[in-house]
Amino acid sequence: MMRSSILLILVVTVCVAIVSSDSEHNIVRIVNSGSTNTAGYTIELRRDGIVQWTVAHRRPLLITTPSTPSSTTSVMSIRLSSALTNSVFESVQAALPLNQFPPRFCIKSVSFGTSLHVIYNGEQSPDLNCPLEDVRLIALNKAIREVISVLHINTLG
Repeated sequence: MMRSSILLILVVTVCVAIVSSDSEHNIVRIVNSGSTNTAGYTIELRRDGIVQWTVAHRRPLLITTPSTPSSTTSVMSIRLSSALTNSVFESVQAALPLNQFPPRFCIKSVSFGTSLHVIYNGEQSPDLNCPLEDVRLIALNKAIREVISVLHINTLG
């Protein structure tokens, strides 16, 4: 009986570790810091194409609709095309490990300058809003910008 209990605990522990590890490998996070005059946002893209994004507005929205409640945070979700989803994950895979690239710093507007990073598997890209030289980061930036464009994220107001 004790041997069966130990085996069951071991199996459950291994399954939890696999699920935890698997979900981390299947989410690309895109984080925009926001600025003095623009909202920041976080986008979470799963490998199945489901994307959820949260916009943290600097001040409450003046105009509210059912999809944008009057608050300082808005959460939205859709499914992206498989082509765009695959493009993002392929670009991330090509750039791994993301922490191999040195941090990038560049001059930005005090009022509107933001930072844009990709986080995958615990690694973070350099700021994609700064000039890029590495072709892998350029391809990653292009794929990320396509996602941002499709989502029509409103960061003003």
